Order: sequence, then structure tokens, then C-alpha cells
Amino acid sequence: MKSETRSAEGQMDSSSSSSSSCCKRKADRLISDSPEKREKLELSSQDVLTVKDVCDLIHYITLRRSHNVRKPSWLGVGVERVSRVNVMVLDGLTQSHFYRYFSHFRHLRNKYSTRWTLAPSSGDLLTSDLLEGEVAVCDGAAETRAPLPAALMWHPVIRRFNMNADRLSTYLLTEQEMIKQKFPVKGGQGCEGFVCTRSDGHMMDGSPLFGLDCEMCLTCAGSEVTRVALVDDSGRCVLDELIKPPNPIIDYLTKFSGVTREMLAPVSTRLSDVQSKLLQLLPPDAVLVGHSLDGDLRALHMIHPHVIDTSVLYRQDSGRRFKLKHLAQVILKREIQSEVRTGHDPCEDALAALHLAQYFIRKGPRKVVEDHLEDLWDMDLPEEDDCDHVTSSDHCRSPLHFGHTLNRSGQSAVFLGGSVKTNGSLSNQQCRRHQCSSDREVVCVFRRVVQLYTLSVLQFSSFSRTLNQTAAMGRHLQQVCERLDQMCVLFVGPLPSDATETLVHRLLKRCGRLRTVRLLHYTHGVHAEVVFEHLEGAQLALEHLNGHQINDCIIKVRRPVHESCLDLDERLSERQNDPLNAHVIYVCNLSSKPHRREDQLQTFGQFGPVTHVTSTSEHAGKRGRHAFIKFECADSAQAAVGAAVQNANRKLSVCHALTPPHVTSWTHTRPVTTETSPDTAEQGEECDVSDSCQSNRNFALVLLWLFMSCDPQEPLLERQMKKLDGRVGKVFRALEKNCLSIVILPGHRRNGIHHPGLCFIHVKQRD
Repeated sequence: MKSETRSAEGQMDSSSSSSSSCCKRKADRLISDSPEKREKLELSSQDVLTVKDVCDLIHYITLRRSHNVRKPSWLGVGVERVSRVNVMVLDGLTQSHFYRYFSHFRHLRNKYSTRWTLAPSSGDLLTSDLLEGEVAVCDGAAETRAPLPAALMWHPVIRRFNMNADRLSTYLLTEQEMIKQKFPVKGGQGCEGFVCTRSDGHMMDGSPLFGLDCEMCLTCAGSEVTRVALVDDSGRCVLDELIKPPNPIIDYLTKFSGVTREMLAPVSTRLSDVQSKLLQLLPPDAVLVGHSLDGDLRALHMIHPHVIDTSVLYRQDSGRRFKLKHLAQVILKREIQSEVRTGHDPCEDALAALHLAQYFIRKGPRKVVEDHLEDLWDMDLPEEDDCDHVTSSDHCRSPLHFGHTLNRSGQSAVFLGGSVKTNGSLSNQQCRRHQCSSDREVVCVFRRVVQLYTLSVLQFSSFSRTLNQTAAMGRHLQQVCERLDQMCVLFVGPLPSDATETLVHRLLKRCGRLRTVRLLHYTHGVHAEVVFEHLEGAQLALEHLNGHQINDCIIKVRRPVHESCLDLDERLSERQNDPLNAHVIYVCNLSSKPHRREDQLQTFGQFGPVTHVTSTSEHAGKRGRHAFIKFECADSAQAAVGAAVQNANRKLSVCHALTPPHVTSWTHTRPVTTETSPDTAEQGEECDVSDSCQSNRNFALVLLWLFMSCDPQEPLLERQMKKLDGRVGKVFRALEKNCLSIVILPGHRRNGIHHPGLCFIHVKQRD
């Protein structure tokens, strides 16, 4: 009898799960962490991304406002709000690493709800393609605006807001900027007892702007507010109140505040009264505008998350700030804080700050810089070189290279990591390159420059360096894949002495598609080693077939017993809790007849709306007997798993999905075999028994070696994975709102063996 058989369900590539063997399940991918405003990416006909797909996405997002860049065909809607792009490349890692060390990737699991299998690519080539790739423009497209002169690419306003920022959210201070500028924030130092406004976090482009200004006096407790003014977005003053401080006043600062002893003498209004009025006047989506607004909010003892500070909007180098009076004179052609009048008028100052912000938003950063480069920033507009005059026809004939195009559009890119290999066409002006000696240095440098660049590419190389010092990449990847395979392996027995692979296949196929079936005759009684295509099949067989009787033999279904398998239950529990699987169940023992099958699938509609049904691979014109069902609600999936589902006298077995949508199979490296037909099996029994036994013994020795071999560097690798994930979390926290974050595990390709990578995509919705 042949010791190695082939599964009748179909075949797969023997090398690994390459890009050609991608899963054909079409699914909607949600990448936003805001339930109310989901950002959607959709793959129309592919579930395996390539590096070019990722590059096209980055090109479209960064250049869509300045160039007629072709929108990727697989991209849905929802990226209009994206202002910056951050790419992290975890050099040396593959998809198998992520699922082998799943528990150590806490941030990648929870912060990035979208994953795609990535065709393997070299890390060096990947970063080179990201920075130097050719931009795909629409037919006949040309630059919509003349390029910004090179000398202005590094203007502080252009660096912060890009050239054509057109959304209100772009001009708001991020939480990191507010902390840096010493704004009061929730949980911040010295903010105990501060009053929070009714902001619900849903600020939109149409949200109202309110100008705010306060005047101070000096008391024995320090600086305290004596007058506050609030102006709405139409310019109407809706609040102008004098406030009596609780502490004795030492100096009224009348020269600046305009407030005198006589003015405050009859006033009984306290700070708490003004706070209550402000809470009533400000809607939940209000945006506060002011000049050096941090001091005003601290004086009011109030916290508001959405602010525009005109002293930061019209920024200078080295943190210097223009005075409000100078900005109003140059930009608005208006004189405020006149020396003829004693003190400042807070209504006038609040209105000036409001108009300055409205002007900046209406004109955009590029127009503001071009119009006021000389009179405000005291810079001369350089003459354009002849090379900058490019006609539309020349532009259409010449390919657009990303680094050069990004630079000409007034945006900037930075690369942090090891040395990046380029073809020499990328200058340091087009992409600032900072060579870092460690992953820690990459994170530290990025935190300092996060607000300066439209595109940031971070390369973490510690794992690949560690691997080069410990073992060969090929052997390491083989061990990682083998340990993933173990989750799909079961041992079944004892079986009748005349048992065949066909008998075992018929018994187990009701639970899931089988990859290999192998009889073991050298044990005490006949046993079978079975490898399922999916984790779900092995799990159901373990739950439902223990104690099953075949010809007076009560069989047991067991997992491999070895120290590397002791935590299998915990690993499977992690797969079950994977956010990608929360709405999905696995159903087996379906009918292969189309009409009965449809009736059986419709049975699950009783638990809730079904959004998608994915059948396993078809074979010989028949549909697979197993399917993945995706519900609209996770509670529906939970209810379906807990119920006994039966249709047309056929009991259907159900369990939580353990396989993510983008993974074709967990069994990557085992030789692919298919089950013999009964006739072939009978012929096989005539083969030399000694050869069959020897083959079984050889396989057993190999299997034993795989199970018993324990990589002495495993603890080191686990720590390395945890550190990498921690650095990803730190970078993610430093990103501003509406930043597109992409994490790439490049995969590995060598000697014809492809180990696919993984791509995580997410739009950060909260600071």
C-alpha cells in the first residue's frame, strides 16, 4: 500500500503560498478606527498586493491634488481626508512570521484591521521602488499648476501644511503640537480641575470657527484673566465679559489690557460664570481660533481639542512667531492695537485672528507663501531656471518619477533606516535620507521630524541583522512554516488493520478539505497522520470525531505531542479573537448539489444579515463542501456557532473562523499530495511492502526531527518580534490624525521558493 496519497480536493503549489495561488475571496476591507466614518479600501479582483500596487496607492494619495495621477483600480473611496503617508518596512519578515509570533504583534493585530498578502520582494528594492517609482498619470494629463520654485520647497509653511492642503482638519494643531506648545490637554500637567468643552470629536470641513481672545492682570497668584471676548465665524461678537479674579490684583496691566480699577469695581462675574457661557455658546464641533491661544485657554482653565493658532499658522523658522498686530497689518491691511487707544480690544484681536485663519484656509499655503513671501517673510522670490519651464507636451512625453514629482509639487519625503539602494536619480533634496544605526534611532529621529514631511519611509532592519548572525534565512523560514503546519496536523487511531487512506478520507472530509493522509503501520495498531488545508477542519475533527467507532475500533483524534505544540490551544484562541475573523464562521458538511447547498446557506440568515459567502476551492466541477460565511454583526456569528444547525436531514458543523481572508492555506511547505482512487489504492497494495514500510520509517524520522528540533535562538527571536511591534506602536502614536499608515513585511524569495509578505493599511482617525 502506498504510504503517501493525494487529496481528492485539489492541488497547490509545493513551494509555498505564492502570489499566483492567491485566495479569490472578495471582501470589503475597513481601515478606519472610527465606527461613524469608516474609510474603505476594496480589492476588486485580487487579494495579493504587489509592491507596485502599494507604490500606486502612495503616488495617488500624495500627488492627487497637484497632478492628474491615475487612481489605483482596486482602491475604493474614503482617502480624501488623508494628509500624510507613513510607511514602515520590517525588513526580513514574512507573513509566516506574523502568524507564527501572532501573540507578540499586539499593535499590528489591534491597530491595523486591514491586511493583504504581499508578493515577496527584497527590502532594498522595495524602498527603492517606493522612492523612485514611475508615477502613473491619466492619459494626456499634465501638471495642473506650475511647480513651486525649488528654494521654497523648505519654507516652514510648505513643510508643515504641504502645497495644496484644502481641508480644515489640516490646519488644526495635532495633540502632539498642542502638548509641545503647552496647550491645556486632558491629563496634562497643571490641568487638574480644568473644564472640558462639549466637543464630541466629529470636526468637519464645515465646522464653525470662533475667534477667542483674553486680557490679563497680575494678581498675587500670578496672571489671571480679567476680560474675554468670543467672535463667531460671521464676525459678530457673541461674548464680551469682564471677570473679577478671585485673588487680589497687584497690577491691572492697563497699558495692554485696557482694564482699569474703575471698570472692575462693579463687576461680580466670576471665571466659572464665563466658563458656563462658553460651554453654551460653543457647539460640539467648534474650532477655536486665536493668536498664542495656549495662554488664553490656560487663563480660562478650559480644554478644547480643536484649535487653530495663527501664530503657528503663519510660522517662521526656529520657532519664532509674528505678532498679531504685524500679521493684521501685512495680511489684512488693518491696524489693530492702536497706540492712540489705551490697551487692546479683545473683540478686535479675536476678529483679526479669525480673519487671518479664514484667509489662510481660503487661499491655501502655496498662495499665501507666494503672495506674502517678501512683505511678511522678507524673502525674495528666486528666478525660475530654464529647466523649470516644462511644456505640457514635454511633460506628457517624459515619465514622471515619484521623488522628483513630489519635490516639484512642494512636498517632501524622508527615509530613515540603513543605507537605501537607489539608481542615483534621487537627490537628497528630493528625499532627505538619514542613516540610522539602530531601530531605536529610527523611532527617535522620526518623532522629531514627523510634522515636516508628506511621506516618511522607515526601515527597521534589526531582525534581518539578528537573523544573519544566528542562522540561514532559508532554514529559519522552513522552521517557522513547519510550526504553522503543526496546527493543521492530527493523528487518528487506532484504526482497523485493513484500513485504507480512502476510509480515513471519507471519515474526515466532512470536517474540511484534506491536504494529506498517511497511514502509520509501525505503531501499536494502525494510525493515520492527517493534514487539513485549514485550521478549522482540524478543530472540528478534534471536537466531533473523538470516540467515533469504526469496526469495533474506537478512535481518538489527537494533536502532535511535543513542547512546541503545548500552546496550540492558546494560539488557536488568538486566531479566533483576530479582528478579521470576528464576523466570520466556518461551515462544513454542505451538500455539493447547488439547490440544496443554497437552502443550507440560507438557513444561516436566521442569525442575522449575511454579507458574504466564500466557498472553498471547486474540484471537478463540484463546489466544495465547506464555506466561510461573513455576517454583518459579530453577535450573529457568535449565535450561529452556539446553535445546532440542521437542514434537509443533514447536520452542519460550525465553528469560528480561524483563517484570515487573505490566507489561502496554513500548510505552506509540506509536499502536496492527493488521495489515490480506490482502484489505484488496490494497485498500490501490490507494491513492495518493505519499500512502503521503509518510506514510513523515513517520514517518521523526518517528522520526529522537525518536532524535536528546537531553535536555541527562539527566545531571542520572540523578543525581537515584540520589540519590533513596540516600535510600530510608538511610530503609530506619533502620527497625526488622517495619516495613512502602511506597514510592510516584505516576504522572502530565494531559489524558486516564495514566502509571501504582508501589508497592513490603516487611516488613523484619532490623535
